[in-house]
Amino acid sequence: MKKTTQSSTERRALIERMALRLFAERGYAAVSVRDLAQACGIGESALYRHMSSKDELAVRVFREAYIGFASELMEAVDQQAPVAEVLCAYLEVMLNAFDRDPDLVQFLLGRQHDILAQAITPDDITPLIVVRDTLARAQQRGEIVSANLDLSTAMVLGAAFQPLTFSRFGRIQAPAIQLLRPLLAGILRMLGAKLPEDLK
Repeated sequence: MKKTTQSSTERRALIERMALRLFAERGYAAVSVRDLAQACGIGESALYRHMSSKDELAVRVFREAYIGFASELMEAVDQQAPVAEVLCAYLEVMLNAFDRDPDLVQFLLGRQHDILAQAITPDDITPLIVVRDTLARAQQRGEIVSANLDLSTAMVLGAAFQPLTFSRFGRIQAPAIQLLRPLLAGILRMLGAKLPEDLK
């Protein structure tokens, strides 16, 4: 039987996928290069053909996922739509992402404080910027009450992501997407926004 070989792109994708799983399961510091090589079924020398170090790999994976996440948010809805519609679409993206790939979301949440500064440039459009810009537009249109947009952005992101941490550790059992309506209603109330009829 002919042995199948992986392309460089496939090998890189495997390494990134296994790194995410191991980082999420064990914590970044507890995962060695040897652990990652064994999980991928390759030698350490082969691993280094696709990364210069574990740190470089973590930063690269974080950046690609974080910037990609911002793009998903922006593509999910007309950015000029009413704030309730926009935030609903954002939450759908976030919750579906968690249900689809909890390791990725856990990695982004768990590593953002120590990787973010290395992975992101001032010109990058990030999820934080996407949400803040949405709230700024809503404030200008009188849809929300916010004395401090940065604080409001932090509150929205915290309200969206903290339940996912609870889900990750089994404190919330339902699929994340089932949290959409209560999360949206809570966020809109927190912002002083008018609730759509179907959320009242």
